[in-house]
Formats: sequence, C-alpha cells, structure tokens
Amino acid sequence: MAQVSLNTVEKAYGKAKVMHGVSFDVADGEFVALVGPSGCGKSTLLRMVAGLEEISGGTISIGGRVVNDVEPKDRDLAMVFQNYALYPHMTVRDNMAFSMKLRNAPKPETDARVAEAAAILGLSDYLDRLPKQLSGGQRQRVAMGRAIVRQPAVFLFDEPLSNLDAALRVQMRAEIRALHDRLGTTSIFVTHDQVEAMTMADRIVVLRSGRLEQAGAPLDLYDRPANAFVAGFIGSPAMNLLPGEAESGRIRIGKALEVNAPSGVSGAVLWGIRPEHLDIVPESTPGALTMQVTAVESTGHATFVMGDMDGLQVTALFTDRPGIVRGETIRLMAKPGKSHLFHATTGLRIS
Repeated sequence: MAQVSLNTVEKAYGKAKVMHGVSFDVADGEFVALVGPSGCGKSTLLRMVAGLEEISGGTISIGGRVVNDVEPKDRDLAMVFQNYALYPHMTVRDNMAFSMKLRNAPKPETDARVAEAAAILGLSDYLDRLPKQLSGGQRQRVAMGRAIVRQPAVFLFDEPLSNLDAALRVQMRAEIRALHDRLGTTSIFVTHDQVEAMTMADRIVVLRSGRLEQAGAPLDLYDRPANAFVAGFIGSPAMNLLPGEAESGRIRIGKALEVNAPSGVSGAVLWGIRPEHLDIVPESTPGALTMQVTAVESTGHATFVMGDMDGLQVTALFTDRPGIVRGETIRLMAKPGKSHLFHATTGLRIS
C-alpha cells in the first residue's frame, strides 16, 4: 500500500495544454474517484499516474517516491481497463497469472496467488475457461483478479463498469468496494457516472477542462459544493440553478419570483435548490413559487416533476406519489436552509 501525491501536474500536447496544475493526495488505503464531464482529463490523469502518458510539468509520487521517469512496470501498481484487456486465447488461469510469469515468479507462488484471487472473486470454477465463455461481469472479475495477483501498492480503475448493463453495474460497484475494503489497497477510480463515485468513494475529485474544481467526501460535495459547476454536476437529477438579482435581502428570479437573500449580498447571482428540497404547498402559502408542469416521470420509488417557473426550467423530486399531471399548475416552497447561492460571473459559492 502507498500514498499517491500529485503536485501541480500538467499535460500538454504540443502547444495545447490539457492539464493545468492539478494537485491532490490519495491517502494510504483510500478509495478516490475522479469524475467530470467527457474531455475533462480524468483518464489522462490516471494514465499519467500509471506511466502510460508523459508528464509535462509537476510531480507524481507513489509511496513517497517521485515516479515521473519511472517505467510503468516499476511503479508497483495494477490497472483495470474499461475493455477488460484479456488475452482471448488464454484461459482465465493464464490471464490472471500472466504478470507473475513475466516476472519469472515460482510456479507454486503463482498458483497460490491465482487460487486466492479466484476464491475472492468467485472464479474458482471458471479457471479453465476462455474469456469468450464468460459473461461481461465475469470478464471484469478476471481483469480484477489479474490485478490482485500482482499484489500492487495501488489499484487504478479506468471506467471498468461502463460496458456492463445497469443491473450488473450496481452489483459490480458493490463488489469492487467490498474488494477494496478487504484488501485495503490504495485505489483510484475513474468514472463518468457520478452515482458510482458517490456510492463507492471515500473522496471524490471533480475535474473540469483539466482543472481541479473540488475534492472532498461525497456528501460534503453534495451538501456544500464549492461552485456552481460542482453543484450542477454532483447529484442526479442535477441541482436547479436559477439566475437572479440580489438586492435588499431579496433575490428576484425571472420576472416575478422572489426568495430571501443573505444580508450584504447584491448583484447577479445563481440561486440553487436540489429537486428533493422542493415541497408542494397550498396555493395560499406566502412566498411559494408557481410552476406550470410540463412533464411527469415516475420510477416507482420516486416521481420527477419538470416544469416552467416564470420562464425557467425547474425539476422537483418527490418520494411519494403526489398525483400531479402534465399541464397542472402547482405551488412549491424550498425547504428551509437547503438553498445555495453562487456568484453569477465566477460561479463561486457565497457562504
């Protein structure tokens, strides 16, 4: 096991700079998820940790050793890829043992490690099968087993669940987290799915356009996003972010809506409220917001209501079944203390 430290890491392809001085630490035994929209640099950053991409600036350290110029095979890490990267002509046993054979490890040691990893992952009955004889979930377990056999200091996961169907992704993310808890190995997990990050990680690192936007525990990012980008990215469905103008303790949103503002705040702002923090209230409730319902979606356990609020699109989430229909006009009120406020120009949180 080992701590991983990134200090002002940069990456450029010619004159095009894609990573802009990213810094964060992954503690020994910690599970950290890298998230962000497509093209934000999360996979590039992971490949730089692995040594598969050169670093243009800054340093990466593993276990206190700077590894900028260290070959991938000498960094004491193992990577699990999105496409499994299994050798189709080799059995499960041989795929899992491959890295040990490259190091000329003794056969008894290799066999023992493969057997142990197979037992952990429920693959003991599949060791003599070829990858084409396995399901997608089983192939992913083989890829993880190959990494476990190496007994690395760090696991790197590059969107390993994106090729699986929805139900299997839920199962596999629980298995990966349970595996991490059992082995205690430092893990960095890249995903485009923020639900995976929220449910699996000890900490989340949010990236945008090669820059670190915020790093912290999942619920810290959810409850107190540092800026409007994190507020809109973390959470499903996304936080409602409505442009407004603050003055004299009030925020005017759209043409007629108003909500309370902290004292001393003035000018253009973004008022944020998560869909689950909007309640339906009687029409006569003072200060309630009026919404014209344009769509209603039910998942069984939750109902999503989308609508127009004075020209602004808003989503509300209810865990009961309120019986709302498209075309209806409803009144909503934000739960006390649950709204967020951001500067309209910088996007930074207003405390």
